[in-house]
Amino acid sequence: MAKEEAKYVKLKTQGIFDLQNISKEFNLTSAELVAFHNQYCSIHELLPLKLPKYVEYIYLPPENFLARDKKLLKNTKLSAPNIESDKTYGIEINFQPNDLSIHYKINIKRTTQFLEIKKEKTFINNQEIDQTIEQLFEKAEQVLYPLQILQNEQGEISKIINSKETASRWKQDCRPKLAEYYQSETSDKILNQLDSAFKEVDKNKELLVRNLFYKLFFLPVYQNYPQFLKQDNLQIYFSAISKEIDYKVEYTLNKEFTRGNKIALQISGIEQEDIFNKNIKKGELDFLYKFDKGTMEIFSITGFATKSDENEMYKVDFQLFDLKNNT
Repeated sequence: MAKEEAKYVKLKTQGIFDLQNISKEFNLTSAELVAFHNQYCSIHELLPLKLPKYVEYIYLPPENFLARDKKLLKNTKLSAPNIESDKTYGIEINFQPNDLSIHYKINIKRTTQFLEIKKEKTFINNQEIDQTIEQLFEKAEQVLYPLQILQNEQGEISKIINSKETASRWKQDCRPKLAEYYQSETSDKILNQLDSAFKEVDKNKELLVRNLFYKLFFLPVYQNYPQFLKQDNLQIYFSAISKEIDYKVEYTLNKEFTRGNKIALQISGIEQEDIFNKNIKKGELDFLYKFDKGTMEIFSITGFATKSDENEMYKVDFQLFDLKNNT
C-alpha cells in the first residue's frame, strides 16, 4: 500500500509570531495561511485573521514548506574548498578622493595542497602604466609570480611555499635588469627597499596583505557562524594615508541562498576607535562575499571601506568576480 502523502507540515514558531512576515516567507497571503492552519490545527490553536494570538506551531502546505526549505542554508559552518580548480578573477579597485581606478586579472590554480597565483598587467584609469616609478613597481611585483600559498582551515595565508624561489628570481634576474634600466636616486632607494621585502617573502606576509586583494581573498571567512552571526575585528590598510584602520565588524551569514544559488556572507562594521565618540565622523566598512554552493570557492567580493582623516573622507571600493562564472 502506498504511503499517504502528508497533508500539512507542522512547524514550530520562533519568537513572536508575525502573521504577515511568515505568510510572505512561505509565499502565501495572510488569509491563505490562516485558512490552511485552521483547517488542520486543534481548537485551541485556531487563529483569527486580524488579531493573531500566540501559537507554538503553525500548519503549512507541504509544497510551500519544501519550496522554502530548498532555499535555506542547512549548516552555519563554511568549510574551505578541498578541490582542484583553475579560476580567473577580475579585480577593480577605486580610490577616493583622488579619483584613481585600477584593474587587473588574477589567475588562481587550486590544488588540494596549495594555491598558485599569477597576476596579469595592471591598468590605471583604464590605461597602461606609463609613469616611471609606477612601471618600476609593476615590473618588480611580477617577481612574486607564480606565488604559491598554503592556507589554513579558515582560509588565511599560512605560508608562502616558494619564498626562496622568489628571492632567487629577484636577486639573480629581476633586480639587475631594473637597476640597469632605472637609474636615479629615487629608483635606487626603491630597489633597496624591495631587497628587504623580496629577501624573505614568507616572513613579510603583512606587507602582502596590505594589498586589498590579498587581504580580502584570504580573510578567515571559513568558520562557524553560530546563529548565523559572528563579531570580530578587521584591519584595512589605506595607502593614501599610509595607515591601517581597525574596524569592529559583524559577519552575517545569509540564511537563504541568493537568486544565483550562491551562499552570501555580509561583513559590515565601524571604525573601532570611533565607536563611542559621536562627535567624530566614523569610518565604515561593508563587504558582501558570495561562495559557490557546491565547491565553497569564492565567487565574488564587493564592497567598500571608508576612513575620515583631517577633514578628508577616504574611500576604497573593491570588486572581485569570477570571470568564467558570472551568473
